[in-house]
Amino acid sequence: MSAAALDLARDTIFVGLSGSHAHGTARSGSDVDLRGVCVAPLALRLSLFERFEQWEGGVPPGLEQELVARLAAHPSAARNLGVRRECVVYDIAKFLRLLAGANPNALEILFTHPGDWLHETPVWRRLHAERQRFLTREVQRTYLGYALAQLRKIATHRAWLLSPPSQAPTRKELGLPDTPALSREECQRVDAYLAERARNYGVSDLELPPAARATIEERIDRLVEDLAVARRETRDETLAATVAAALGLPHGVIEILLLERKYEARRRHYASYLAWQTERNPERAALERAHGYDTKHGMHLMRLLRTGLELLETGELHVRRPDAEELRRVRAGALSYEDLVAEAEALAARMQRRASQSVLPERVAPEFVDALCLELFELHRPT
Repeated sequence: MSAAALDLARDTIFVGLSGSHAHGTARSGSDVDLRGVCVAPLALRLSLFERFEQWEGGVPPGLEQELVARLAAHPSAARNLGVRRECVVYDIAKFLRLLAGANPNALEILFTHPGDWLHETPVWRRLHAERQRFLTREVQRTYLGYALAQLRKIATHRAWLLSPPSQAPTRKELGLPDTPALSREECQRVDAYLAERARNYGVSDLELPPAARATIEERIDRLVEDLAVARRETRDETLAATVAAALGLPHGVIEILLLERKYEARRRHYASYLAWQTERNPERAALERAHGYDTKHGMHLMRLLRTGLELLETGELHVRRPDAEELRRVRAGALSYEDLVAEAEALAARMQRRASQSVLPERVAPEFVDALCLELFELHRPT
């Protein structure tokens, strides 16, 4: 998008440190990650031809002098001024939507410790004053979801470490011809049918509180996973027969489609393995080999679970971690893989138990978010 109407020096209301420097876990050589919020001009917001949700780059143009000076005075960032700097600046509308959905990244921007603020305006301080109203029981779902994503990465990388793929997958090993046998139209018909079936099974259109809907969806997903494991030997055949009958397609067409998907999944998995193998930081790779898992992911896993649990138990969000030293030890390999997984499972179970007893409200009131958004637009309106 051409952000000609956006002036970051004028329209940015906040920039702060994020990542390890904000968490208090930074080491020598840690990347300097910046996150910010801006208020896009009305003309850009209402444009029929352009859309703006976020800006990405180094230091936002026009703010270099202020931000570099603040970084030079920061206890940990000052030691890493020569390290790569990356910044993302969100438009206020997207930022508020993320906050209303309890997005961990957005919440940690809003709750960044003032000592890690690099640029702020009265509009930001007005938003910051309302920060507690964005903490809800939804954090159980979002923080746990982010943590489980880290755990899946750890398990995948550990599998690659212990048993690396020896070669790229081939079509022949799945009994597929050298070139795809199905047309794009046939694939699209099947995908459209499956998408429609998924919508019919969903609960998004039911009149339910968000927390109840999320719980039901989670339990349905768990049931489907259990059934899939129990009937793995007949699952693909049943699906093929059902879809083929519904669309009037030969049964063999669906079987080929399932094999094509399996091949594509294996191909993407192998490409991910190659990228992981070649793009890892050498020091991080050495730690991974020494301890049998990616300890940096392990540190993030522990941070997310502990932060989420604290939120549910106390109603407070501490971005700058009081347990930073312990998290650095996890990063250095203090936990075995088995101990890491055991502790993660225990923390996740505590989060699930605490969710229903939390002092936090169930959700953010949409009318409050809309009213605050309009107020912030008005406060920022350039003269």
